[in-house]
Amino acid sequence: MVAWLETSACVLGVPTISLSLLLAASGTSLPNCLVAMYVAKKGRGTTAVSTVFGSNIFDILIALALPWAIYSSIFGPITVFESLGFGTAYALTTIMIATFALFVILSATNAWVVTHPHAWIYLAIYAAFVVYDEG
Repeated sequence: MVAWLETSACVLGVPTISLSLLLAASGTSLPNCLVAMYVAKKGRGTTAVSTVFGSNIFDILIALALPWAIYSSIFGPITVFESLGFGTAYALTTIMIATFALFVILSATNAWVVTHPHAWIYLAIYAAFVVYDEG
């Protein structure tokens, strides 16, 4: 998948990170989305949210940390900002934290109920992210 993304980015003349953020992230998150939709339709919203956040926590704390730990133990430290540039890495981290904070604030102020307007807000944020990523 990584080789396909790199080749496609080269052929299309777009940064590899753009395709990674849009296609790879969407492709790996689609099963979680389907599970969350399934359990949400059954009225188990807490399970749906837990599935999504649990998966992302696993991705960050295990799927990133384990390979980095092994690689850096053998070859030395990994410089993340070298390929992304500090501004991009900082922006992506800020967007992730702000989105989570917004989710908590909107949910907490609405008795932990997610409504249609909340969903549209999240979709608008993702659309803004895509525009930012492509810009």
